[in-house]
Amino acid sequence: MKILVVRLSSLGDILHLFPAISDLRRRLPDAEIHWLVEPAFAEMVSWHAAVDKVITVPLRSHKKQWWKLPKLLRGLKRQLKAEHYDLALDAQGLLKSALLARLAGTEIYGFDASSARESLAAKFYQKTASIASGLHIVDKNRQLVAQLFGADILQPADYGLDQFRQNQMSLPDSGDERANPAIVLLHGTTWNSKYWPESSWFELVGLLTLQGIHCLLPWGNEAEYQRAQRLQQAGGELAQVLPKLSLTELMSVLLHAQGFVSVESGIGHLATVLDISGIMLHGPTAPEYSGILGKSCLHITSGLYCSPCFKRDCPRLELKEDKPPCQMAITPQQVCQKCFESLVTSDAPVRAKIHSA
Repeated sequence: MKILVVRLSSLGDILHLFPAISDLRRRLPDAEIHWLVEPAFAEMVSWHAAVDKVITVPLRSHKKQWWKLPKLLRGLKRQLKAEHYDLALDAQGLLKSALLARLAGTEIYGFDASSARESLAAKFYQKTASIASGLHIVDKNRQLVAQLFGADILQPADYGLDQFRQNQMSLPDSGDERANPAIVLLHGTTWNSKYWPESSWFELVGLLTLQGIHCLLPWGNEAEYQRAQRLQQAGGELAQVLPKLSLTELMSVLLHAQGFVSVESGIGHLATVLDISGIMLHGPTAPEYSGILGKSCLHITSGLYCSPCFKRDCPRLELKEDKPPCQMAITPQQVCQKCFESLVTSDAPVRAKIHSA
């Protein structure tokens, strides 16, 4: 059997689908599994042990060049039909993902109208699954393949990354030889409400470096690079702005570090799945819904009455430059203390602990 999985983005959402793909492989060990995804996330998808081929479609880059979209889709249709898939699984549940799955010219499986993110998408599916609301995203995806393929989901979630982790751990640390323990600070995210204030990051860098902790500052775009440069000033020689890294290179840095501190982001989730000790800051989100639980990560929540709201922009702000109250409630002193308790002084890994500010 040959299956096309459609999940275009984003990094965190793709990662949340990984256990379901492992379940699918266990149910159909001889199946050939291909994955249709945006080019920016193809690198990570290729790490999953069950994925035989990654096919990319650059929809995002065509937003400003919409007139080129028909040519792109015609080429994709020819490419997908040439693979002769037995079925396509739309695991995104959007109208655009359903339409792309349809280009494969085969039967499409997906969420039913009550479970899909866009109910109209279900009209394109020949077989659907009804998933209860309120489930963790990983459980929702695993339920999808359980209902559609009869997969066994009683086993613990397997993200399919064991071999990738072993390969990266076998490589020497690409960084310089540091006498100080190093913590990676993952300060980038795509939601305005998920940003921990720069002033808080600045203070945290100062507190950690004052205690001899080496702070590593990665970045993925120009705005993050400029922020990393400003944060480096708080730590002097013990704070280092890393060069531009691929996702694989960044994971290698994380695997060789003492741990990480991250806003709720796909890279933070990926680090957690790879069993890297860390601290994740949840402002508008809840670890019970999207956090990677059961791994070496301590989750800090604000404890405010309005959190979690799951809003990209804080609805309580009067001015755009104001900071979300849920993020302000998580203090640098609190995070620094947890760093020393969980990442620096403790030999035992943290196991899915959740703390409110």
